[in-house]
Amino acid sequence: MPLKILSESIIRCIFDRVEKSEQITFGNHTLNATVTPIIVNGNLNFISVVLRDISAFVQLERSLLKRNKELGIINTLSGAFISSGDINSVFGELLEKVLIVSDFSIGWIAIKEDGTFVLKSLSGASLRLRHELEKGSLDSIYENVAESTDPLYILEPEEIERIEVLKKEGIVFFSCIPLKVGSETMGILMLASRVEVKFDYDLASLFSLIGNNISLIVEKVRLFQETQRLALTDGLTGLYNVRYFYDMLNKEIARAKRYNTSFSLILFDIDDFKVINDSYGHQAGDEVLRSIASILKSVSRQTDITARYGGEEFILMLPNTPKYEAFNLATRLREKVEAHSYLEKEAVKITMSGGIATFPEDAEDSKSLLYAADMAMYEAKAMGKKQISFYRRKHETSI
Repeated sequence: MPLKILSESIIRCIFDRVEKSEQITFGNHTLNATVTPIIVNGNLNFISVVLRDISAFVQLERSLLKRNKELGIINTLSGAFISSGDINSVFGELLEKVLIVSDFSIGWIAIKEDGTFVLKSLSGASLRLRHELEKGSLDSIYENVAESTDPLYILEPEEIERIEVLKKEGIVFFSCIPLKVGSETMGILMLASRVEVKFDYDLASLFSLIGNNISLIVEKVRLFQETQRLALTDGLTGLYNVRYFYDMLNKEIARAKRYNTSFSLILFDIDDFKVINDSYGHQAGDEVLRSIASILKSVSRQTDITARYGGEEFILMLPNTPKYEAFNLATRLREKVEAHSYLEKEAVKITMSGGIATFPEDAEDSKSLLYAADMAMYEAKAMGKKQISFYRRKHETSI
């Protein structure tokens, strides 16, 4: 059989009287064949055919090429995370790299946040499809992928035909690659095409490689975001920490000066908090702090900055809010805190005292404004606690 494969080379060797060399496949072997004319006194006496089995070398070469390709893909995907100056743009850059290395024209990434898949980036698709995805048109597919233990989810052509949003987009090949860390599905990478795609072992291997590496990057992004969150928030209550509050306060003062607007601060202090710690223990005190923080977050407005100021003190910054509006909000917060029952077994009631200061009416810099809020709060304490006072120059306080 090898000689039959080499028949053309042998014939050419006879007529050309020059050595011929080629690579052939025979069964599971790759052979290097050399066909040599043996010429004596000008006459072609016979043909020499030498077969060398180079299967191991060819397999090694293929493995090296495949590994180089894999490393290239890994470096390309990792580069999207490393080179990104903005963590929010990582998914867009990542998707762009995926489409290049996979040779697909359509793709998007959805990440699970608070139990819901959120579209993070999309490329190669129409605005109509984007709107459909943002509305949750493919959420049922996402949930199926998340619940499945399979490393890939490929829709059959007849399934695609039944999904209107994909059909309208002209998609004929649709794949979902779950992005997992352990058993948790953190997100899904979708790759699609408007032309037929042959799904084979090589493509499955490519999808697996891409999925594994993007999963690692998504985990890095999540850890980075969690680190950022911890740097800004109080570990016990989940509110912003005082460092972040000071930064936002200075920015708000600069903004208020630029646009000639006002804003207010509310400083709360829990009345007789030491009694809670002494009577029920510090764990109970921590539970009370967490409960009050939750109430403050639920009642305060989305534009407000709510922070744990230290110990049992909380502070709120209210942009574009004059003093009396701040007083109304502070009163609602105080009443909500007083109406709540703490420490379920004991049904403890908590009260708070609060002080209000307004920029620029009461102070024109952050230090003086915080001092004014502090003085107003201590005035409320001195007047019997469980009330709100607001600061006026020359200590005209009370409400």
